[in-house]
Amino acid sequence: MLGIPEVQGQIGALAMAYGGEVLDAGGIDRGALRELLFENFEFRGKVEGVLHPLVLDRVIAQSGTWSDLVRISIIEVPLLYEVDFPLDRDIDLVVASSRSMQMKRLTLDRGLDGAVAERILQAQIPVEEKMRRANIVVWNDGAIESLLAQADHLVSRCDRLFN
Repeated sequence: MLGIPEVQGQIGALAMAYGGEVLDAGGIDRGALRELLFENFEFRGKVEGVLHPLVLDRVIAQSGTWSDLVRISIIEVPLLYEVDFPLDRDIDLVVASSRSMQMKRLTLDRGLDGAVAERILQAQIPVEEKMRRANIVVWNDGAIESLLAQADHLVSRCDRLFN
């Protein structure tokens, strides 16, 4: 979505209005954008106002192309609850982990500064609330093998339920 030139232009113009430079020769500088998004709540709201309608339109258009062909579709929506994404759905599945694991993944795996990682997590609904809202929770605090085993189990259960 950020690779679409008109979206880059809109976000770049918004960032300039809020005192930030997020465009570089290759397009959006994701690090600079992330810093500004999690430092300025008003700016984040404006960016979400640009991106979220585009994402929703794209999801609706995609689902219309295969709705007659599939019985089950899975759509990943980061921050589904935070933005109250108006997507018609039957089941919510949340992949959750502890705060310490979230921090580890943001800082060690993604290379983010600890303060930025903390601001990102503070901007989200607590994982306990997401788990409460979900119909299904996959716990992702351990080794990849554990996550894969849970995914295999979920697929086998869904396969029996929907076939």
